[in-house]
Amino acid sequence: MKYLLIILIFVSAGTLADESKKLNPIIFMLDLSVSEGKKEQADKFTHEIAANVLNVEPGTLIYEYYFDSDHKAFLYEVYKSNQAAIEHVRNFRGSNWEAKFGEFFSITNFSVLGNSSEELKKSLEGYTTDFRTLKGGFHKPAKSLGKEIRGL
Repeated sequence: MKYLLIILIFVSAGTLADESKKLNPIIFMLDLSVSEGKKEQADKFTHEIAANVLNVEPGTLIYEYYFDSDHKAFLYEVYKSNQAAIEHVRNFRGSNWEAKFGEFFSITNFSVLGNSSEELKKSLEGYTTDFRTLKGGFHKPAKSLGKEIRGL
């Protein structure tokens, strides 16, 4: 009985350790409308804000803007965790970056993918209520590179 109890403790500890090592990324996907006559300025702005995010937010893994030939853009952001996403929102809200962003873009759709915490949801009040939780599927790079991604 004693040995069974010890085995159960080690198995449980191993399971918990595995759970804590799982990736739990948060993804922001924003459809944007580019302000009339501001496409070139918006393009330049995206390079400036991306450089800032890269320099001050270590938990931001991907931060990319995509433009079409008309007046639409798409912003794709991936964060290591809820805390990294919250840090980004805190850095953005009320900043000069937010003011400039509003000058060049309007948000037409904003979806948040991942296991969003209540704190993250609260931080995004006024921006979106579209939170989608992962229920199934797979991600081969995350499975094979999980340790490296967590180390970024």
